Amino acid sequence: MAKMDRKKVLVTYGWNRIAYIILRSLAIKGIDVFVGDSSRLAMSRMSKYCKGFIRYPSFYEDPKGFVTSIIDFCRKNKIGIYFPVHEETFIAAKFIDLFKESDIIVPVVDFDKLVKVHRKDSVIKYAESLGIPVPKTFVPKDFYEAKELLEICRYPLVIKQINTNSAKGVFYAHSKEGALKILEKIEKSERDGNRKVPPILQEYVTGSGYGVSLLFNRGKLRAIFTHKRLREKTFTGGTSTLRVGTRNPIIEEYAINLLESLQWHGVAMVEFKFNEARKKAWLIEVNPRFWGSLALPVASGVDFPYLLYKIAAEGDVQPLSRYETGIRARWILGDILAVIDEIKNTRNPFKAFLNFFRFNNDIYDDLWKDDLYPFVFEFFYYAGKFIRTGSTNPVKSALLEVDKL
Repeated sequence: MAKMDRKKVLVTYGWNRIAYIILRSLAIKGIDVFVGDSSRLAMSRMSKYCKGFIRYPSFYEDPKGFVTSIIDFCRKNKIGIYFPVHEETFIAAKFIDLFKESDIIVPVVDFDKLVKVHRKDSVIKYAESLGIPVPKTFVPKDFYEAKELLEICRYPLVIKQINTNSAKGVFYAHSKEGALKILEKIEKSERDGNRKVPPILQEYVTGSGYGVSLLFNRGKLRAIFTHKRLREKTFTGGTSTLRVGTRNPIIEEYAINLLESLQWHGVAMVEFKFNEARKKAWLIEVNPRFWGSLALPVASGVDFPYLLYKIAAEGDVQPLSRYETGIRARWILGDILAVIDEIKNTRNPFKAFLNFFRFNNDIYDDLWKDDLYPFVFEFFYYAGKFIRTGSTNPVKSALLEVDKL
């Protein structure tokens, strides 16, 4: 077998701005970065920094075919390091032995640990066992029990499907009747997909959204960054479209304890609700992979993609905990969608409209004047998705059933 080149990296999920930030970060430092996606319109493919492109089969529909195509492409181009970006992270971890056999380094934690923190039920139970505060949560064994529990739940109520990410599969009910309708809708969806997994029922907690992003090397903390959400893609939550770098020792300690206890390896982002007045936090979920606001820590001095690359290529990096706070990052295309959603759902649509034109951010996730084509093709991708599905955030086509891998 030809020797693999550790100065070559493959990044998948290339249609997404997360992959673009990774591509940009590494390429600027002289690393050859290749991009993969199932769509020809992948924004990262159009970047001047992209060295090559692979169009692979959908990892939702054909996980093994996806892995085979990735390994073959890496062998052909002698690519020694592979960065999965989104839900394909689970697939890479599941088939990690195949990558090792081909001398391809994939810096991710064990599959079982990924699933443990990804599932909404298991991560809440585990965090609670460590003394990390969580919203009061019911985990019904079936839909019958879920409906029975509605009698004792307090409203508003958060209803979350187990294997979802961001705002997908998260619903809010303001009454028992509303909750019952949501459960019936989810139950039908589960039957249609030949599944029978009920959602969790969770207390609604009030506070600002925070994220603590971390990098670990075999259980050792190597970098940390905290941001506060200022605006989100949908009126009820989801991916942040405007956020600011900050510090919050309370939630940072919780996040470190959670991942240290698992001997984490690679990146992750732990999401919290934090009530500033009460100084009280609740763990909401964990993204056991790269996250949507990645541009912000990079701009603030915590270059997670490059630090992870150094761990993969060289074995370790010096711990990094200091960074510049106060920088604001904006996902411009997502912010357009956020403002449209806010205008539809707020009592003051004019104020929401004006807020969009307050360009008080320092950087953009997806718009860079020295590399404009990725932004143009990001727009085309979202437009095409909307035409096909009627939504820019469809659940059915964007969920990986990790329990079936």
